[in-house]
Amino acid sequence: MARFDKYLHWVFGENILLDDQPTYLINLQYAVCIKFDYADGYFASYEDFWDNVAEVQFLTHPRPNEETVKELLREAWNFLAHFEREEENRAELRSLDDDF
Repeated sequence: MARFDKYLHWVFGENILLDDQPTYLINLQYAVCIKFDYADGYFASYEDFWDNVAEVQFLTHPRPNEETVKELLREAWNFLAHFEREEENRAELRSLDDDF
């Protein structure tokens, strides 16, 4: 399994056309959309993120069982952490390229 194969069904997106410019994590397998404010979520703990920052919406019915929902939330949190780390790595590489 490649490094991030576990997250192939996750998508990170932003809607810059809206005034509040929400950020989304979207799971294509379970049709779940997690809307959040990136700035509020950046330093939030796991519990604070799910209790106060994120809005979770399942786009299809029926909603998965609670164990599946908990696993999706853990997977979304881990995906976001990997995504942010990869984004930082790419920014650092671009910075190094600019130095040359």
